[in-house]
Amino acid sequence: MALDLHVVTPERELVHEQVDEVQIPGKDGYLGILPGHAALLGELGTGVLTYRADGHQRQLTVRGGFLEVLDDQVRVLADAAERAE
Repeated sequence: MALDLHVVTPERELVHEQVDEVQIPGKDGYLGILPGHAALLGELGTGVLTYRADGHQRQLTVRGGFLEVLDDQVRVLADAAERAE
């Protein structure tokens, strides 16, 4: 089972892929999301969003915005985000 991860900013879509897990910087600390997670709506903080797909770990820096987890879909609507590469 996998999660469908979407990370977007007002300017562009940065990520849209199937992932095994994701760590998201929430306003009050990091959230770990795995397949089957309960529905969640939260506020983003500033930090590094980390996700694992196909055995590889990838990272983005995000700042502000919102996240939604629903039916193995994770949507991150960030005010600003950049890939680590």
